[in-house]
Amino acid sequence: MKYSIGKTNRLLLEGLKIGFLLQIGSIGPICMLVFRLSLSLPVSKLLMGVVGITLSDLIYTFLAVLSVSAMKKIQQYQRILDIIVGIILIVFGVLFATTGNAVNSDTFGGHDLFIWLFGLNTANPITIVFIAGIFSLEMSKRDMDLKDASIFGFGFLLTTPIFMIIIIIIGKFAGAILPDIVVKILNIMMGIVLIFLGSKNVFWGKKSVEGGKKMRQRQEELRKLFKKNRALLNGHFKLSSGLHSDMYFQAALILQYPKEAVRLAEELAKKIKENNIKVDVVVSPALGGVIIGHEMGRALGVRAIFTERIDSKVSLRRGFFVDKNEKVLVVEDVITTGLSTKEAIDSLKSAGAEALVAVVSLVDRSAGKVDFGVPRFSLLSLEVKSFKEDECPMCKAGSNAVKPGSRK
Repeated sequence: MKYSIGKTNRLLLEGLKIGFLLQIGSIGPICMLVFRLSLSLPVSKLLMGVVGITLSDLIYTFLAVLSVSAMKKIQQYQRILDIIVGIILIVFGVLFATTGNAVNSDTFGGHDLFIWLFGLNTANPITIVFIAGIFSLEMSKRDMDLKDASIFGFGFLLTTPIFMIIIIIIGKFAGAILPDIVVKILNIMMGIVLIFLGSKNVFWGKKSVEGGKKMRQRQEELRKLFKKNRALLNGHFKLSSGLHSDMYFQAALILQYPKEAVRLAEELAKKIKENNIKVDVVVSPALGGVIIGHEMGRALGVRAIFTERIDSKVSLRRGFFVDKNEKVLVVEDVITTGLSTKEAIDSLKSAGAEALVAVVSLVDRSAGKVDFGVPRFSLLSLEVKSFKEDECPMCKAGSNAVKPGSRK
């Protein structure tokens, strides 16, 4: 596929726009540090620091383009990164607060500043959260392939050196016109702020870790609940996508209990409400998504309808409809390749729907790898290997696949 100059420019501009919004919205210790250093260090050494920050952003942007799940794995070490960032900030804070405006060209070599700022930005939670979350979401919203995402990511990455250079220019200008006494006061104030931010990361960074711990505990509780009700099975299965897997989730076996169906739907609905997503109608692909979709409609106080497959075509039937401006939430029982979900979304677009707001599922077997162009949420995330029939190790071992789903 050839790329037109217009499309390339549009993707670059979109990346620049999102990048600048994130740079402005996430002004934090890195920006404050660069501003303070620009008051006294020469431009050549400051630019080495900018290279370090940009290289750090490049690594995370590269990971975000290739794999959202890779970024999620990095987030698992959030507590360790909090402590590293905290210690670095405290060191800089003490240095600024105690040396007045004596932080000069002799304090940092160019390579030293490169290493310090590269390490600080790499471990900075703000960097990880914003690039892993918002940047990845923007890519999925635009339904980009790898080449699209690379062009978009390049535009996004360009904002880092541009924004840092603007901070340096402001710092240099301020250093030239401000009296020494004001610079000394700024040093002390900046030092105190950095010490506070560093201490907060080291001693009060537990909350984000505890939140992650609770999430993992809830995931384990759900896994046990599904296994107890034989909804989560191990064996050799042929999925509706045609792929083979050693694990299968049979939602009907947990949703046959109305109380559990209500409770699970309310938990999913809570995620929608917490993210301030307005929903007018819930749509589920039949057959697996019908029960959980109906309960989601009840939990959100909106109508719930479903799509059906007739002669290999997915569509709305039985007089079901979606108005053009209605905000649609697609609800699934389980997502593996996302094919049936995408077919349902395509059928809704054919029916005139234009406002798909999110996709939710009880179980996400792709571990977040499938994108639908909108926010997505699940209760249980599993990274399960799936195989083409001719590549399936279980088939090669002589095992016969079982097709447990509703579609033959």
